[in-house]
Amino acid sequence: MPEFLFVIILSALPVISNFIGATIAEALPLSKQTLGLALHAAAGVLLAIASTELIPRVLIAKPAWATILALFLGGAFFVWVNQLLDLDKNRLRGVGGNTVAWVIFLSMSIDLFGDGLLIGTSLTISPHLGVVLASARVVAHIPEGFVTNAEFKSQNMPRKLRFWLLAAFLIPVWLGATLGYWGLRGQGDLLKLIVLAFTTGTLIVAIVEEILPEAHQTQDTNLSSLTFIGSFALSMLFSSYLE
Repeated sequence: MPEFLFVIILSALPVISNFIGATIAEALPLSKQTLGLALHAAAGVLLAIASTELIPRVLIAKPAWATILALFLGGAFFVWVNQLLDLDKNRLRGVGGNTVAWVIFLSMSIDLFGDGLLIGTSLTISPHLGVVLASARVVAHIPEGFVTNAEFKSQNMPRKLRFWLLAAFLIPVWLGATLGYWGLRGQGDLLKLIVLAFTTGTLIVAIVEEILPEAHQTQDTNLSSLTFIGSFALSMLFSSYLE
């Protein structure tokens, strides 16, 4: 299989899982407790990937300060973008529902562009890392797809338009993957690790500030905590056997 075709297929997986989550929301609305368990599972998987796959690679860079600074800037960038989106949402309250839905679409597009960039960049470092990261995003995007489609439905968006928008998420993820793969292919390891560190920073802040707080707004139970640590452990197990 041509290498770039593999990049395209792998980077499409988060969009496919996003679509699966949206289909579940369409066919069988989930309870708050089930959604909370899904979000805890997603947070556990992503935290495991960040702590066991990404950060150790970032720290081997020379000089280390370059990748650590990139990690901080990635987190700061996420905070800045999230603030802009929150301001837009607040500004649009009371305005037409479809306008708010476009803000939701923009937010998910930015998230998926980052996923594509992360996957494309990681594949220039090692196929193993690319497969692990893509697998982690597949798990994370099922609950995200559910929430996104539920938000679209709450804005009274027509069903046909909702699914066209879900399919259109392929554009930002493929754009990010193309930029990450062709832009960094053949470049020095330091530049690749800087980009990887930047996207790692955005991922860490997203887990702490977005996924976990949203998970805690549902019906938290002891099972939620067990789901979180269980998904963390299973992700580590999957990664170790994929070596």
